Amino acid sequence: MYRAFILILVAFGALGIFYSITTPLFETPDEREHFAVIQHIATGRGLPVQAEPPDHFARQEGSQPPLYYLLGAALTFWIDTSDFPGIVWENPHYGYTVPGIVNDNKNLFIHTALESFPYRGAVLAIRIARWLAVLIGALAVLFTFLFAREILRDPFLAVLASAVVAFVPQFIFISGAVSNDSTIAATSAFALWLIARMMRAQPTTRNVLALGIACGLAAISKVSGAGLFALALVALGWQMWHTRQQPNFFRNIILNFSLFTFTFSLVAGWWYARNLVLYGELTGTELMTRIFFARETPLTFDQLIAQLAEVWETFWVGFGWGNVRAQPAIYSIIAVAVLASLIGLIKFMIYDLGFRSFVASRVRSKQKSEIINHKSQILIPALWFIIVLAALVRWMMVTQAPHGRLLFPALPAIAVLVVFGLAQIGNWKLEVGSWKIAARILSFAHLSFVIFLFAISASAPFTLIRPAYAYPQTLHESDLAQIPNRVDIEYEGKIKLLGYTISARAIYPGDARELTLYWQALAAMDEDYTIAIRVLDAHQRVIGTRDSYPGHGMLPTRVMRAGQIIRDVYWLPIAPENSTAQILVSLYNRRDKRDLIARDPRGEIITPFIGQIRIAPE
Repeated sequence: MYRAFILILVAFGALGIFYSITTPLFETPDEREHFAVIQHIATGRGLPVQAEPPDHFARQEGSQPPLYYLLGAALTFWIDTSDFPGIVWENPHYGYTVPGIVNDNKNLFIHTALESFPYRGAVLAIRIARWLAVLIGALAVLFTFLFAREILRDPFLAVLASAVVAFVPQFIFISGAVSNDSTIAATSAFALWLIARMMRAQPTTRNVLALGIACGLAAISKVSGAGLFALALVALGWQMWHTRQQPNFFRNIILNFSLFTFTFSLVAGWWYARNLVLYGELTGTELMTRIFFARETPLTFDQLIAQLAEVWETFWVGFGWGNVRAQPAIYSIIAVAVLASLIGLIKFMIYDLGFRSFVASRVRSKQKSEIINHKSQILIPALWFIIVLAALVRWMMVTQAPHGRLLFPALPAIAVLVVFGLAQIGNWKLEVGSWKIAARILSFAHLSFVIFLFAISASAPFTLIRPAYAYPQTLHESDLAQIPNRVDIEYEGKIKLLGYTISARAIYPGDARELTLYWQALAAMDEDYTIAIRVLDAHQRVIGTRDSYPGHGMLPTRVMRAGQIIRDVYWLPIAPENSTAQILVSLYNRRDKRDLIARDPRGEIITPFIGQIRIAPE
């Protein structure tokens, strides 16, 4: 089993490094801001002090607890990162709503050769900070294994639980980013392991000190980690209650609670006290929401359900800024596995945690107490998951936060619950006909789930991440003859539209189609021109619109080479109108909104209509 665990740990590390290299800089949630906190500390300016509006790049992330950023600064302080502002080039057309499986302007930033190896300056510092997050993510896998072994008392299930953490695609992705999310997963797993250990043994000074340190580290990893303080107090009280017949019970309980609180405060209290002094609140989250986005009205129930669905999907796969998704079937398969696990957990609660079996077996009182204590340990991950979920729902009520990664403090607990629940399903005794075969299949459900997650994680960089940020296909002069629907429209001698294709000439109202444009740069350009695609009905009303840089946002005209020919694909939605429509393709400068003059092959000025589509009745 331990060899299998080592293999899982190595696989996670390899995948984490590969994800970190494959994902372009800043195309992970708030990576620019997270790195800005590290840079602020590394350059000797200390922790950011928040103000409205913020006067530093860290923006709302300057309100985050400091553990990850202090570690990142310790590793990168020697690097000159003064070029950091120069590598930040935003894509003004990001945010266009397309399905998560359609690769169109997924990039919030423009990426250049500055990000390429050999790394230097801010790029090197960002890479190191990413690799630090991978290392910390590996600690989350390790501590999940120790936690699961303590809870489940089964090395095989403990290995599987650690594998779930290691192979959740989104966790690998976020562990390959400059982010504190892998840090909170690791410190939470560390604290949960110590809580589980303490519930099995008598509280000792050493155990209580270690628990205070672990919970303190979680509390300065992310604010949600502070919830472990309450969970640890409950667990400590539960365990000490079972020793209430011993001498000096009240003295011991006061001593242990005081020691735990003191150690926790020593590790984390200074940061919360700093917030109280600077902002008049312990966590600093009130100012954080004002800097970022505070809701003016609370979520309705329907909105909450819709956002929880977003949390569900992005917990498993929601790369980029949550806009690079897997095929719907992937989420459906995961949902089936999680539902089966939930059924297994309910079965356990009714038949095992209800203690039917050992009441019938008439075990002795001492044995009975030990069994109850062991079985009740599964409540630790369940209770922690409930605490984290409740905190997330409350946070979603305050600000825009439908992000699955915000459940990662509970990822170790979720992994234990899922594996344990699937194991309960596999233990069902179905001995009749085909049911017996089904029972045999179910006995491998937890292993099958882990293998499925690994397959998705191993393939995602090739099937999801790289395509989302791929540069457009470059064609050669020899390909010119094969370009369909030639129009050869020239825009002020800068760029030429060679031809186009539409995925379907006839579509239904409200439908969308792919429009492929073939462009050739006629000269090097010193401006970034936006391609404007308009679909106009018979009355010249705009019923479809799309603005983008070339290369679905990846290739601004400033970086196109003279003579370069590209195949450029766009997702084009059409409003619900029944008519024949024309497609207009123009280019404009975003500074003054002036359209470039378009000329046909004869040199005459034209309105650049390129073709028609028929919108069929529904």
